[in-house]
Formats: sequence, structure tokens, C-alpha cells
Amino acid sequence: MSESKYMVEVLNASRQFDDCLALDNVDLCVRRGEFFSLLGPSGCGKSTLLRVIAGFDHADTGSVHVDGRNMHGVPPYRRPCNMVFQNYAIFPHLNVYNNVAYGLRLFDLSKDEKRRRVEDMLAAVRLDGLGSRSSDQLSGGQRQRVALARALVRQPKVLLLDEPLGALDKTLREEMQVELRELQQNVGITFIFVTHDQEEALSMSDRIAVMSRGRILQVAAPIDLYERPNCAGVAEFIGDMNFLEGVTESTASGRSAVRVAGIGVVEFENCLVSEKPGLAHRVAIRPEKLRVTSQRTDAEICIPGTVVSSSYWGDQSQLRVSIDGCATPVAVAAHNVDPLQDHLPARGSQVWLSASCSALLRFSEQGS
Repeated sequence: MSESKYMVEVLNASRQFDDCLALDNVDLCVRRGEFFSLLGPSGCGKSTLLRVIAGFDHADTGSVHVDGRNMHGVPPYRRPCNMVFQNYAIFPHLNVYNNVAYGLRLFDLSKDEKRRRVEDMLAAVRLDGLGSRSSDQLSGGQRQRVALARALVRQPKVLLLDEPLGALDKTLREEMQVELRELQQNVGITFIFVTHDQEEALSMSDRIAVMSRGRILQVAAPIDLYERPNCAGVAEFIGDMNFLEGVTESTASGRSAVRVAGIGVVEFENCLVSEKPGLAHRVAIRPEKLRVTSQRTDAEICIPGTVVSSSYWGDQSQLRVSIDGCATPVAVAAHNVDPLQDHLPARGSQVWLSASCSALLRFSEQGS
């Protein structure tokens, strides 16, 4: 029998807490050796799902398989998984070495083998030479590395991380994102990472599952989630997005003509399921897909507008532009390296917004 390409499989898992359905028939497959993230707002079920995989919680229905083995009835300490929490759970009475060695307490290892594994892991997380340091002498980043080392020293098949960077400041958090990704690639262990920070998930992950209200909306690589979201919920959560109202006017030969508020009629190549005239849509376009100019261009979409506000952000400028037919101004991200963006249009300036039709995404109201 060939080895499955999936290290973790969750099948039809549901979890109810009083009136809250934390997991709603969740199916999830995580590949061997990948950095996989569970992404979503607070209360979406991502931490519950992680705890169910770890064995700290149980699913009311469904099953969890790790490395092809059903985990039903297997306690957390017997599962081939280890978990790193947001607060790190560093033991204050133990130094760095003994904190890491604590993870080996259930292993029948010689003293020399235990020392070798602890020292190798401290080197892997860049803490070599700090074994005798007490926990109260560690920075936030060092404490996180100790927690990682203690979890990895047991050589688990899966490392589960529940928002482990949440307590760090922005600069250290960004540094640790790079270190954590490099560590995962070096050790080759499957990582399942929980976060509500979309930029964190996009920058670190091989694939991401976006969750909402106990369900998984989409599982895809970061670029696919960003460029090709499968529903309005994913499009709204991943990155910044402008939403416009749209209505199908006609369909023919697999194409549909949609009247988009503020833009006019736009033709889409693929009809949605059962699409008929009168079907309502949410049409979306990302701020960086729009271009601001002082004169009309020959772009596929080119519409006049009035600048409502503008902000300089260093590498780019953020503008809000009012266009006829839209109740809400659209957001525009203009890169300041563009020679046509030498200065910010002032509030009240008349400008033109241009874009390609391919930059527009649409989601039927029925499928949102």
C-alpha cells in the first residue's frame, strides 16, 4: 500500500459549544512537509480545529487521521504532534536547556543522546550557547524559539502552532516569520499554523485554508487566494478590495454582459451557474489594479472621478475616489515609483481611473 501524500486528514468534523457551532462538517487535507495555515477572524473555528487535531478537544462527529492513523481515542501525548501556544508556556523555574529537555521526559534516551538532541535543536533555533540562561533573561523572540525547540526536540510528524507570534511587536514578528519559515524548510516537518493576520499567512504558507463561521471557504496557495478568490467572503478577507454592485443584462455563448455600478456594461467570459438576466452580483477590484491619471486613457475601463482623500504612505499613496453611480468612494493604491505619480492629486481633483476588464472579479449574491 502506497503512502498517502497527506500527513493530516480531517473528515466531516463538527464541534458544538452550547449554541455555537465551532466546526461545521469540516474536511481538510494537509500534505506532508508543507507549511499550512488556518486563517480567519476571531471565532471562525481555526483554533478549535487545531485543538481537535492535537487531541486537546474532540469532534462531535467526524475523524482525524495523522500519518494514515485514526486518532480516535488517542490522547494528546500519544499523538505524533506537538503544539506551540501563543503564550509559549515556558517554565520559569527551568533554564533554556532544561526547558527544551523537558520535551524528552517520556523518551527512554541515554544522557548523551538526550544532550545531543537538545544541543542540536538549540543550534537549529539559533540559541546555541544559551542553554544555561534562565527564562526571565530571554527576549520575546528567544522565548518563542525555546518553545519551538521544546516542541521539535521530540521529532513530531506535525507541529501545531496557535498564533505563536501574536505577542511580539511588529518588527520582531516580521523577523520571526522569516525564521519560522526557514526552520520549517530545514527540518522538513509538517507545520499547521493558526493566525488571523492575512499578511502573515500569505508570506509564510505553502497553502492556506480561509475559515468563517466554522467552515472552510477556500483552500489554495497564497497567490490563488489573492488573485482568484472563490467567493466574496474570501475576497473581502484577503487584502483590500473594492466592491461594486452588478446585474446581469444578457448571456450568450458562455459569456455574460454585466452592468457594473459606476463602470457600465462589462463582458465576462464565463457565465456563472444558472446565470440569467437580472442576477445580482458583487463585482470586485483590488485598489492596486486601478490606475489614476489626469487625462483619459485608452484602457478597457476608463471612468472619471473626484478625489475625496489622499494619503502618502512612502512606497505608495492611498486615494479614495468618488465615481458617479457608486454610493461609496473606491480605494486606489498608487505606487510612488511610477513616474506618472510624482505628486498626490489634491482633494477635489478631477481624475481618471483606468483598469483592465480582467482585473474585475464577480460573485453572485446567491454564492456570497
